[in-house]
Amino acid sequence: MEKTLRTTPQQERAIATINSILEASKRVLLSEGYEKFTTNRVAAASGFNIGTIYRYFPDKDKIIIQLYKRRLNEAYLFLNTQIASDTTWSGIDEFFGHLLKEYIAGHSEEDHAIAVELTKATVMNQHIQELDKTHDEKVLEDLYEAIDERFKTTLEHRLIQFFLELGIHLALMVSMKPKPQRNFMTEQAVATVIAAVRAHVNQRPPTI
Repeated sequence: MEKTLRTTPQQERAIATINSILEASKRVLLSEGYEKFTTNRVAAASGFNIGTIYRYFPDKDKIIIQLYKRRLNEAYLFLNTQIASDTTWSGIDEFFGHLLKEYIAGHSEEDHAIAVELTKATVMNQHIQELDKTHDEKVLEDLYEAIDERFKTTLEHRLIQFFLELGIHLALMVSMKPKPQRNFMTEQAVATVIAAVRAHVNQRPPTI
């Protein structure tokens, strides 16, 4: 697997430096966008000289990859925290609705904006495409097993992926709305996911 860090951090100071560089990189992505993202801008935003940046990251792509890895790790941790919850849901529809509601609550407008900029890198970067593929496979398998265990129902991976992608798109839409509208939009987004699950999963008799 391709290394993204030039030097593996061993000391707290090195780890702190890397974290500072990555936080500065987020600020550059937010202010300049992926298209204008450069190591020089990261150096200026972080307060480190360009030599320090290159000590840990040989080029800007490696910074983007490291940020993307962290984003995927955070998403995976979020999912497994929800799966491990002792919350009881009456059906798969409520389960996916809950996932979306918690995802929106736990991610700020800034989080979504950074995710959009990082996603632009997937078009050109094969390493990120491979990271995405591995992440998606783990997520789908974990959800498949959780749904089977909790609801005694087997869902196709493609259906699970559809519900997840629908939720992510809806969460992005909510994040772009003015704050006074977000509670209402969150309710509508959750209702949309629940309706989509009910339309595709035969989990209960239709309401008359």
